[in-house]
Amino acid sequence: MPELLAKVGLAISLAAVMAKSTLSYYVKGPRCAKWPLWFQLQRDAIHRAIYTKPKGQPTDETIDQIDFEKVAAENRKWDLPTSQLPSDIGTYERISIKVSQVQINPVEAFSGTGAAESGLLALSKADRTASGMNREISAELTVPASLKRLSDVTLDVFACRPLADGEKIVLYLHGGAYKFGSAASHRALVGRIANHASVRCVTIDYRLAPLHPYPAQLHDAHTAFWHLVQMGFRAEDIVVAGDSAGGNLALSLTVLLRHTGHCTCGLLLLSPWVDLTTERPSIQRNAKYDFLCAPPLESPLNPARTFYAPGRPLSPEMITEMAHPLVSPVYADFAEFPPTLIQAGEKEIIIDEISQLYENIAAHNPNAKHGRYVYECYADMIHVFHQFLDLPDAQYAIAKAGEFIKAL
Repeated sequence: MPELLAKVGLAISLAAVMAKSTLSYYVKGPRCAKWPLWFQLQRDAIHRAIYTKPKGQPTDETIDQIDFEKVAAENRKWDLPTSQLPSDIGTYERISIKVSQVQINPVEAFSGTGAAESGLLALSKADRTASGMNREISAELTVPASLKRLSDVTLDVFACRPLADGEKIVLYLHGGAYKFGSAASHRALVGRIANHASVRCVTIDYRLAPLHPYPAQLHDAHTAFWHLVQMGFRAEDIVVAGDSAGGNLALSLTVLLRHTGHCTCGLLLLSPWVDLTTERPSIQRNAKYDFLCAPPLESPLNPARTFYAPGRPLSPEMITEMAHPLVSPVYADFAEFPPTLIQAGEKEIIIDEISQLYENIAAHNPNAKHGRYVYECYADMIHVFHQFLDLPDAQYAIAKAGEFIKAL
């Protein structure tokens, strides 16, 4: 009964929000010039659904009372919905990566990686135990319609191996604050990027926080990357892409691979979350525009904290750990970094850290060839606006992303 009442209360609240937003739209005009009514309504509805009042937040004084099993269960109830992939855009198949069959030397791959080292080594050890030997990473292999039209009909496009020497493939890492999301929730977006680029994409269902805190997600992404290499793709032909938290993971994976001297084909970053330690001015400046909102870092339920160390009180030592480039990749060494396209919305609350990311990449590569590092900031757009597929700016940005991948 309490759950039903909560849902009824939310439905009533959402109806009030929608009515208020509609009235405001027609009386005062759109909140931003490029916003159609349907977009403003969707933004306001999502914001209301995920907004938590500060007074309802636990504190570090009560952190021991938080049941993270219940937090995870609540996250699952509000998970991102499945998206559909029209057949004229592409098709997909579910695949599984058998972790025990991916050959990785953990000591060679993870030693000297600072904040991530002990966790990555422990996770690798767990995968070699009797209970861990059967672990699989589920994923979706997306085949764009544009590629199917170009392919030899005798080729098995759903076999996760190269169709030709030097074929590019995208490893896509979905967003969702490391607590939501899946390959299914990003199916429509990934399919459109793949179709514009005429490349296949593998989107993995990495483990989610808080039940699987850092660095489980990085471990899964690293395993998936080497699975593709083991299947015949060259490291330099793999494009790593991601949005929001997935953008964080794509960058962290690239930094980790560079630690052992490996380079990817390129990076596609959509509204990447790159700094888990600092709340920059755009969080307040763009709060009335972006749907994205979260408890402050002081709250134990802040996404950065439930991702990195759920149940651990905040401290200066923890902030220092979270500033490590494999956690907050904005602080990485970007010298001779792979080609990178960053796309973001002017009105998103994390735009300041995204802009800082591009500035850091450019500063480390003053003599880079024109077009190697590209930053596109879209006026009036919000966090991962690409998911609002009917927006003209989303369609344009996705097409540009496809062009970028195709040109690599």
